[in-house]
Amino acid sequence: MNLHKLWCWLQRFLGVERWDRIRIEPETVRDICELARSAAPREMILFLTGGVKAEGGERVLVIDGLYLKSYYANTRSTSFTTHDLPLLGNVYGTVHSHPGRSNRPSTADRRLFNKFGSFHLIIAQPYTRESIAAYDKYGVPIEVEL
Repeated sequence: MNLHKLWCWLQRFLGVERWDRIRIEPETVRDICELARSAAPREMILFLTGGVKAEGGERVLVIDGLYLKSYYANTRSTSFTTHDLPLLGNVYGTVHSHPGRSNRPSTADRRLFNKFGSFHLIIAQPYTRESIAAYDKYGVPIEVEL
């Protein structure tokens, strides 16, 4: 890993990297919806990948991919081991599904948010674009372009 990539990763890890907007590409949104539907009634969890791009004088975080790591899931929760997480420089957060109609974070979700990435998505039934909610690392709702 070169020094610039290490510095970028460290900024994200410490929560000091900044951007003006967050946009999730339409194909990635479709993939999230399809994967949540296929996992139901169990939860699923994925990592959000992308990069920061300059657009019209703004720094835009563009999420254009998903990283799947093996995980355990049931109808009430999902978990994965952290000891073998790769140090990917382009992971900005997580997305996970809820089997019910609530896309609000639980206490366990807030703990996850605080450990991994700068923002997080929760998708709930019926697993559509409209049932996706975005949160910062503290569980506060944020605006994301879908």
